Amino acid sequence: MSQIDTSKPIVDQIKTTITGLKDGLKNYPIRDLVKHAEKFGPYLKQQRLETNQVRKFLDAINQIKALLAQQDEDKNLQEELEIIQKQAEKEKQAIQENNDFGSEKLILNVKNIQKQADDKKDKLIFGKIEADIVLLKPKLAYAAARQRSAKPLEEVISIAIDKVESTKDFERLVQFIESIIAYHKAEGGK
Repeated sequence: MSQIDTSKPIVDQIKTTITGLKDGLKNYPIRDLVKHAEKFGPYLKQQRLETNQVRKFLDAINQIKALLAQQDEDKNLQEELEIIQKQAEKEKQAIQENNDFGSEKLILNVKNIQKQADDKKDKLIFGKIEADIVLLKPKLAYAAARQRSAKPLEEVISIAIDKVESTKDFERLVQFIESIIAYHKAEGGK
């Protein structure tokens, strides 16, 4: 877990943390995320941000979440995912049948094959929502241009969006946004 530098303003703390993440937003430590949201939500309230000022942005997030939920109903996508998994199962079986290494190396190879298959599946699913995620940035910029109080949110979330490279990254982005909104509302934000 990383140390949070509390001497810097909250916007800078969050931006520094997110910018320093390796391999996407999914690596944003959840405890840091919650601590940041706990400070950032009230800060946005102090800036007089109201949720209706970023409503289109929040609606777009919910639409993307709905798209992800609908992936299970996409028959073509499910067929492609099954093909990837079947290929991985064949590769794992071939390695097990031709086991010339010890059991530890066998387990590592089998896990590696499954990880590669999972990465391919995630890439396929993420490709369906990637453009929608990137297009969240202009929605935020528009909100910030209309209301100065939305500017800190735009600064932080734009950097976070740049770190979204997978569905797991998107899930962490959603957790972050929902946490910020929860603390904002707990502070009396509407």
